[in-house]
Amino acid sequence: MQAAALGVNVQGNTELEMTPAQSLARATSYLDEATENLTFEAFDWAFEEAWRGVAWILHALAGAPVALELGPIGHLPAAGTLSSPLHALPHPPRTARVALALERLRDQPRSPRQVEQIVFDAWDLHDVCGERLGLADDRLGTRLMLAEASPGRVGSAVVPRRTALKLIAAGSVFPLAACAKVDRDNPAPARSTPPAPAAASSPPVAVPAAQVKAVSPLGGGLWRTSDPFLFCAHHLDDYPAGNEKFGPAASLEGRELGRDFVGKDNWRMYHGRTVPGFPRHPHRGFETVTFVRTGLLDHSDSMGATARYGDGDVQWLTAGGGIQHAEMFPLARTDAPNPLHLYQIWLNLPASDKMVDPHFAMLWKEKIPRVTERDADGRATELTLAAGGYKDHAPPSPPPNSWASRTTSDVAIWTVRMDPGARFVLPAVRPGTLRSLYLHKGATTRAGERDVPPEHRVEVMDHGPLTLVAGAQETEFLLLQGRPIGEPVAKRGPFVMNTQAEIQQAYRDYQATQFGGWPWPVGDPVHRRGTTRFAKHIDGRFEEPT
Repeated sequence: MQAAALGVNVQGNTELEMTPAQSLARATSYLDEATENLTFEAFDWAFEEAWRGVAWILHALAGAPVALELGPIGHLPAAGTLSSPLHALPHPPRTARVALALERLRDQPRSPRQVEQIVFDAWDLHDVCGERLGLADDRLGTRLMLAEASPGRVGSAVVPRRTALKLIAAGSVFPLAACAKVDRDNPAPARSTPPAPAAASSPPVAVPAAQVKAVSPLGGGLWRTSDPFLFCAHHLDDYPAGNEKFGPAASLEGRELGRDFVGKDNWRMYHGRTVPGFPRHPHRGFETVTFVRTGLLDHSDSMGATARYGDGDVQWLTAGGGIQHAEMFPLARTDAPNPLHLYQIWLNLPASDKMVDPHFAMLWKEKIPRVTERDADGRATELTLAAGGYKDHAPPSPPPNSWASRTTSDVAIWTVRMDPGARFVLPAVRPGTLRSLYLHKGATTRAGERDVPPEHRVEVMDHGPLTLVAGAQETEFLLLQGRPIGEPVAKRGPFVMNTQAEIQQAYRDYQATQFGGWPWPVGDPVHRRGTTRFAKHIDGRFEEPT
């Protein structure tokens, strides 16, 4: 397909050159945020985001310059924004129906049901657009999310609520690539039962060194991953001193509270209005692994579990068949800044485990192994093992239904800190395991035979050992590795299933049951000042780190 640049007037005063692929990526960002806001019951925002998403879909389909007067975020675009480009399109009835339905509802009272239907209709149009243009989303390995899972498709478009508006405001888009036509007539057989866990065995020692498959920019706060991971959100916020309500002791002027992802002054309120963070929201079909390097996080969920953790702790949450939780970032210090640094990693569940009971676990920093290796010159490499062992060092067990709990899955989540110039050999893994290293601190580093600039991802091919040589500064990587699940992935907002029909069912189930309700008096609970790190589990068990 010819990727011609299309002129677009986005904010009424900025001219951008956008390819169809970039336009569809913008649409993905808006529609994912719209789906998220359905679960927050922010239906006006969801409607606005659906409007903007469809506008970008029309732009992608046009194949010629089209003016889009979208105006600032937080306001509905002008009437006619969607209907006027239709004359430039060889549009099928579906395209016109979705666009004109948005126009018709613009100035009328809208029910939640109408907004829900509009959002899912817009997603369907998005997928049709991607197929028609032969585009695939590169965020999960050059695969296009389709309305129904397709044979051989094991990835999907992923732009979560945490980064969507930040990316849009910054003008960032992810690259997309061409993909092969879907073979709908020869579906791949689904795996009916998971393989039984096998006894752990060491990979072969005498194997050739692994080669680096690709080195690519990290692209901001959302890092692309490989199956079985869905994405990794990297939060790095320089929060100021806190006030008496655990919010920032600073002006919130100029921030769109409830969806503040822009990064003004290098910190964000995210969905929080008083305390930064993510008030109650649902998940289904996957796991979150939240690794807090610096700062505090207050957790509360619909099972009644709650916790305060941070400064090296890891929380592992299996959403399974459905859970609500809140993740707030209390600014506990009133006399000094409250920097926050964390990774939140989304780890997929196979179809056989997507509807298991939710499970909440804490991995306290005191029990997470930290291993120091020194090279021939005495320079240190320190490994922190949140998942996956190294030599005779083993981290706490993951939740029982996690993909990581299967010994054959070879899942590892490590941080790797290296002294300047340090040399370390990343050990071999089982054949078929995929590995990615994310260089987010330090100077250009050597990985195998490749130089890796700062803020880049390294994708490793083969299963042999890989030699790392740090650059002239202290260097930090995040390592994510695992054997792929190898199943279709459908991802919309906070739900990750195998088909679009399952996604829509997840939303309806949430609307009907609230995944168990919400036992807390507010949607953004935080713990009292002076509360130390703790966890209270669903069975009433109280846990503190030792």
